[in-house]
Amino acid sequence: MPQTGTRFAARAKRRKINRWLNGAIAIVVLLIVVVAWNLLFSSSPSREETEAGAKTAQSANNAKRVEVETAAPTETEEPQQEDDEASTEEKDQDEDEAEVTETPGPPGSNIEKEIVNPAWQPVGTTQSEPHETVFKKDSVDWKEMLDAVSYATGIAPEEMIVWFIGNNGPNKAVATISKKDQTAHYKVYIEWVTNEGWKPTKVQKLKKRP
Repeated sequence: MPQTGTRFAARAKRRKINRWLNGAIAIVVLLIVVVAWNLLFSSSPSREETEAGAKTAQSANNAKRVEVETAAPTETEEPQQEDDEASTEEKDQDEDEAEVTETPGPPGSNIEKEIVNPAWQPVGTTQSEPHETVFKKDSVDWKEMLDAVSYATGIAPEEMIVWFIGNNGPNKAVATISKKDQTAHYKVYIEWVTNEGWKPTKVQKLKKRP
């Protein structure tokens, strides 16, 4: 009888240990499941977050599309503006050229043609007012008159022969010149502009040396 009781007690003890072990295993498994669940669902974005991200991306794309559509006309407007400016410059140039008049000289005269250009400007001066016209070759006034003649004809003063410069009325003068090689001859009319110097008003191209 004592041996039977000892075996019974041993079995009861083993069952108790097994129950503890099973319980511990169950707890460990449960903990593993809980931790895995948390890791899985905490790392995956929620549906709300996914939808919010999609809406944000869509808004960004829409904003970029609006920027592109807004910027596109600017790229096309700049060349158009440049074309308009170029056309305006060409138009102004054409108008300036159209204002230059060339009239044939009277039949039987020594005038080949008469040229008037409203774009001519005073050549500038170092003289003070009141101005007094001086027809002396070594004077400042003489030099500035030659500058005006050179401006109108395109012949440098050192490349011209001056046949005559004389009075043509109050604050007006007239000069007759030729190129040094005498291949071209001109009669140039000039007038004094207050504080601005001599200005060409008319050029007559002559057929032969005066």
